[in-house]
This record gives sequence, structure tokens and C-alpha cells, in this order.
Amino acid sequence: MALRSEALAAPGVRRLGMVPWNQDGLRGIAVEVAGDVPSHDHGMIRRALIRGSLACENVDGLSRAMNRQLWAIGYFARVKLDPKDGSVIVGVSNPLIPPRRI
Repeated sequence: MALRSEALAAPGVRRLGMVPWNQDGLRGIAVEVAGDVPSHDHGMIRRALIRGSLACENVDGLSRAMNRQLWAIGYFARVKLDPKDGSVIVGVSNPLIPPRRI
């Protein structure tokens, strides 16, 4: 039985498909959205992340480039590096709704 990608994320977090990004030795960026983000916004968020990733050539500039695109549509991104494998994870949330602490 295959695991669904949502089952791998933290409670209240949904995973979207990878955003292609072939910089800094990576092939893509994992995207997670907070539970309060409506599913009908996922496509708009994904397009904003793709635009942000095209404008950036290294991991250090990802947060600024992606947030520049997301703020225009009312969202905020937190860029994290996975210490285990060095992959990039972008968490998207609504800045007007405080994140829940787990």
C-alpha cells in the first residue's frame, strides 16, 4: 500500500508537488502549505513559487525571491533546509493567521 504525500507532512500541513529548481545541486523544492490555506489557492501559490524560483540562483536568496511573489497574493513562505539530506522545504502560510504551535 502506497503512502499518500499528505501522510508524511505534519498535522494540519498539506504537501504540494515539487517546484522544479535546478540550482545549488538540487532538482526541486518541496512545498508544504498550512492547513488554513484554501485548496483553491494551491495553483496560484505554486505559480508564484515557480516565478520566485526562476529569479533565484542559490538557496540563500530563495526566501526573499519567493516571498516577493507570495506577498502579492497574501501569503508568506518559510524556507528551511533539511539537515538530513540538504533538501529545501518551503512552508507557505497566511501571514494574517498566526501559526499553531505543536
